[in-house]
Amino acid sequence: MAFVELKQFIQDIIQQGKVTVDANVTPFSGDDIQAAIQQLREHYEHQKQELTATVPAFDAAAAIWAAGFLYRAVQLVILRHLGEETVNKLLTPYEGVISPEAVLSVDLSFRYLSNLMSLAKGLAPEDILVKRLREAAIQWPFSSVGMKVEGELKIETIMNNACVRRSYIDRIITARDIKRCNNPQVREYIQEALGDYGHVLWPGFKPE
Repeated sequence: MAFVELKQFIQDIIQQGKVTVDANVTPFSGDDIQAAIQQLREHYEHQKQELTATVPAFDAAAAIWAAGFLYRAVQLVILRHLGEETVNKLLTPYEGVISPEAVLSVDLSFRYLSNLMSLAKGLAPEDILVKRLREAAIQWPFSSVGMKVEGELKIETIMNNACVRRSYIDRIITARDIKRCNNPQVREYIQEALGDYGHVLWPGFKPE
């Protein structure tokens, strides 16, 4: 079986909504990483059409980190013989600045976090892989809308950028994620977005 490159992984998940990963944990080649970055960049440019206001620039470092994290996490769901040390080695935290650029670039891959959690639902709640996925969901609240997330969500970066904020609010409304409305600022923007059509867009909307 041919090695499944990161570039192919990204292409499959974007175009088909399904993924294949390699049965062995081997480093990504430099050429594969560069090809994956280019593919992520092209997808980012394409999604700009769905965004409003001034769209933040593509952040290559954040995008490729998230793609690699997702690839390794899928592998770890499958390769259950790998221990905690390997999980921690493969799922390293993001070390860059969490900017609007990073939020949207990470989301190219992390919008599939919910699907990944579904794959891992058979694991024990205290499993190290589950913990790492939950941490990722908390750290990247823009991508985890609709997920059951326990922990403090830091959304200042999201709320302070018009483009990212509008998309975040739209996602909350689409997912009808009522828990996200506990934040007064989010609740205000939700009510503004719903306007006179709340009964259609979110029937029974009532923040907790």
